[in-house]
Amino acid sequence: MRNHRLLLFSSFMASVSLGTTSLQAAQTRQASFGAGTDDGGLILGAHFDFNDTATESYGAYTQLFSKDTNKGQPGLFALGAHFRGHTKVGIFDYYIAPGFGMLHHSLKKTELLFGPMLSYGLSADLDKSIALGIENSKFYSWVGEYKGLLKDSFLATFRYNLP
Repeated sequence: MRNHRLLLFSSFMASVSLGTTSLQAAQTRQASFGAGTDDGGLILGAHFDFNDTATESYGAYTQLFSKDTNKGQPGLFALGAHFRGHTKVGIFDYYIAPGFGMLHHSLKKTELLFGPMLSYGLSADLDKSIALGIENSKFYSWVGEYKGLLKDSFLATFRYNLP
């Protein structure tokens, strides 16, 4: 049974990689900026990525969530590193990006936390260097007073391929 699962997974990954397109030499670095809202207010985020291959990149992320003490929503500042696996089909780029970093959590008191992050999203190329999209990010804590899922956000994103 285990071999069948491995065969199915390998077949799926092979079919995904056949549908991808190669990156142009000018698209080796990308900067992405996002904005959204949640119960606490405004969310701002950014990613900076280095493309390693046509389907893999790595980089850094940061995200800032505003605090609303009346609604009990903590302020959160996240900073860390991530790996991004992506598939480009036509003008669309689908991606998933697991990462790990530190979280500055503040509600009634301030605490520094550490934990994983998971982002996934979709962007559509407007031209060779600009894309618009949507992204969902989930931030977790493994240590400290607050453990588990801290924030789950949706952002509208703007990506620019750096020269």
